Amino acid sequence: MKTLKITLLAFVALVFTTTAFAQERITKTFLGIENVNLTTASGNGTIKRSKNSEVTVTVEYTFDDDIYKPIFEQNGSTLKIDEKFERSRWNRGYARWTLEVPNGIDLNFKTGSGNIEVSGVNINVVARSGSGNIYIQDLEGTVSSITGSGNLEFSNLIGTHNGSTGSGNIRIDRSQGDSDMSTGSGNVRLRDVSGAFKMSSGSGNIIVESAAIKGASGFRTGSGNVEVGLSSALNYDLNLGTGSGNATLNFNGSQIAGEFIMEASSKNSIQAPFNFDNASERGRRHVKEAKIGNKNIVVKISSGSGRAVVRD
Repeated sequence: MKTLKITLLAFVALVFTTTAFAQERITKTFLGIENVNLTTASGNGTIKRSKNSEVTVTVEYTFDDDIYKPIFEQNGSTLKIDEKFERSRWNRGYARWTLEVPNGIDLNFKTGSGNIEVSGVNINVVARSGSGNIYIQDLEGTVSSITGSGNLEFSNLIGTHNGSTGSGNIRIDRSQGDSDMSTGSGNVRLRDVSGAFKMSSGSGNIIVESAAIKGASGFRTGSGNVEVGLSSALNYDLNLGTGSGNATLNFNGSQIAGEFIMEASSKNSIQAPFNFDNASERGRRHVKEAKIGNKNIVVKISSGSGRAVVRD
C-alpha cells in the first residue's frame, strides 16, 4: 500500500511538471509592415530573412496561459508586439521569439535580459537588452545596440553601427561603415573593418587588425592596451590613447605621413621609425613631435604610464 501511494504521488508530480512546462506555439503573419516594435520581458529573439514580403512572428513559451499572453497589434504599417503578464512576470517558464522579416523594414527590439540575434537581412535595427548578448551578422543597414552587461558581436555588416555595453566585450569582424562603440570594462576587438571609428573602453584592451580608416577616428581606453593595425594609407586624423597601457599604431607597410604628436611618461617610452623635430616636457610628461611628408593630418598617440609607439 505504501509503495502504491509513493507511485501515485510520483505520477501526479510528473503530470504537474509536464503540464506546467508544456511548450505552446503561436505563429502569426502580417502584410504591409514597415516598422516592427518588439518588447519582451526576458525572452530570446531571433530575426531572419523572410522568403516573401510578409512578416511572420512565432513565439514559443512555457508560461501558463492564465498568466501570460502575447500581444500582436497592427496599426497601418507598424506592428507592435508585446507580452502581458497577469501576475508577476517572474513566473517559472520562458518565451522564445522568431521573426521572419523582409528587407527594408525598421526593427526596434527591446528585451529585459534575453539575447538578440539578427542575421541575413537588409534592415535598420535598434536592439536593447538589459543583460543579454546582441549578435548581428550578414546585415546591410544601420545598427544601434545597447546592453547592460552582455557582449556585442557583429560580423559582415554594411552600414553605420553604434553600440554600448556596461561590462561586456565588443567584437566586430568584416564591416564597412562608421562605428561608435563603448564598453565600461570589456575588451574591444576589430578585424577587417573600414570606416570612421570612435572606440572606447573603461579598462579593457582595444585591438584593431586590418583597418581602413575613412574618417577622423579615435581609440581610447582607461587602463588597457591600444593596438591599431592599418590595411591602407592613413589620410585622416587619428588619436590613440591609454591611461596605463601601451598605445601602438602599425602602418603595416603603408606610407607614414602627417603631423605626429606622441606623449608618454618618459622619453624612452616614445618610439617611432622616424626622427622627431621637437622634444619637450610638460610637467611630468614627455612629448615628441614630427612632421613627416606633406599630408595635412594629425596623429596623436599617448600613454599614461606605458609606451607610445609607431611601427612601419
